[in-house]
Amino acid sequence: MTSEIKENPTERQRCKATRKDGQPCSAWAIRDGLCVGHSPGASLARQKGGFNSSKLARADKLLPLRLRPILELLETALTEVYGGTLDLRRGTAMASIANAIIKTYESGILEDRLTILESKVGERKSQ
Repeated sequence: MTSEIKENPTERQRCKATRKDGQPCSAWAIRDGLCVGHSPGASLARQKGGFNSSKLARADKLLPLRLRPILELLETALTEVYGGTLDLRRGTAMASIANAIIKTYESGILEDRLTILESKVGERKSQ
């Protein structure tokens, strides 16, 4: 099997690049005789994809913007309590207040969702 690009563009072709171990790449070529992994800009795409798909990035997207400063403050407090620069009682009070804020926020979200569902049920009954 040759690594040259065939003249007939309708035939699927293998990538013409070589792998790190020196063996020919066996992936299907997509453009210019190269596979997705060997095409120009592939490493940049892998870096972006890896960062945006991390568990931390996904969790960060779920956290409402309003609560992000509270999370940052709690992370700092945790580090300070652990390091001995913040009194444990103060850290405990901060965590307790943050918990109350989150519960209040969650209650508001659930109330909004319930109101929307009730209005949809009411619309169906009136039809």
